[in-house]
Amino acid sequence: MTCKGCERHNQMMEMDIETAIDEQLSMELNHASEKLRDQRLAVCNVCTALSEHTCQHCGCFVRFRASLQDKRCPLGKW
Repeated sequence: MTCKGCERHNQMMEMDIETAIDEQLSMELNHASEKLRDQRLAVCNVCTALSEHTCQHCGCFVRFRASLQDKRCPLGKW
């Protein structure tokens, strides 16, 4: 059983991460299409280097990196 306080803390952390990614993406110009972003994220979601939201290889938030047209996977998977 998860403690209610911890559960709320984890939910807030999730919201904070998503907000931070959205804010940073709003300042970027070269967005990938939704289709390309979703294809990239599908690869990331089964990658052993994924740790929750973060790529263990490069340290970035995968949704941020996958959302930018000119970014590449540091492991060459996309």
